[in-house]
Amino acid sequence: MFRVPVFLITLARAAERRQRMLDHLRSLDVSFRIVDAVDGRSLTESQKQELLAPGTRMHDGAIGCYLSHLKVYQAMLDEDIAVALVLEDDARVSPQISQTLSMPIDGSGFDYCFLDSDDHNDQENIFFDQDDSVPIANGVRAHHLSAGPQTTHAYLISLPAARKRLESALPMQKAIDLYDHLPYPIKFRAIVKPKLAWVGQDSLESFTSERRIDAAEMRFSWARRSPAFYRLRDLLKLRPIKRLLEIRRLIRAGALDNRRNWAPLPSGREIIL
Repeated sequence: MFRVPVFLITLARAAERRQRMLDHLRSLDVSFRIVDAVDGRSLTESQKQELLAPGTRMHDGAIGCYLSHLKVYQAMLDEDIAVALVLEDDARVSPQISQTLSMPIDGSGFDYCFLDSDDHNDQENIFFDQDDSVPIANGVRAHHLSAGPQTTHAYLISLPAARKRLESALPMQKAIDLYDHLPYPIKFRAIVKPKLAWVGQDSLESFTSERRIDAAEMRFSWARRSPAFYRLRDLLKLRPIKRLLEIRRLIRAGALDNRRNWAPLPSGREIIL
């Protein structure tokens, strides 16, 4: 029996997408419960205005995404769930996840722990501390992050974090994966090497924005099945060197703690076709 509940957020009208995710999780022997996502398109203008802070504008999909994650947090409170894994239906998880979830996970070391972390948010690039990591389970460790990433497809959340987020949830000011406006400190961590999740081809069609990309038109689509493709792409763009120089600049400016051993995060949200 899995000791960490898995909540899969999926939109009922995206039936094929939902089925692909169900097949993926079942192939890995992962138990889960479906959370029917809130369809932002079904909300009236008056309902949306009641939810949003004055002057705030959010896409229908972003509103629905926000409310869907709140449904998970409320379930955690109602059932006194110490730690939960939240997945969206464009996620793909590592086969290692089954064994990891079968073990108890101590959520005291994090509020959010990302199985795959994007390397930025809407304001800044994000880095991890190589010397500050906590055990998760099954030999997996999670590193301290400099800020919260713009990522919600696969993450662990602790009960205290879910409670605090619900207390500050309304009115909505920003998307669910933005945190700088929240009135409390947050412990962000990520599983860096190896990641336990990424995004699949379904991420090319977003339900929280107008993004639609044809996978067949992507360059090197044949190579994108391998995470090595993304590491090579970063090297060719000299991204690791550029980020190291940025870390030095931010430390000199006082924007990063100079007592920490910061390093660039690998590129997040790898698309595995």
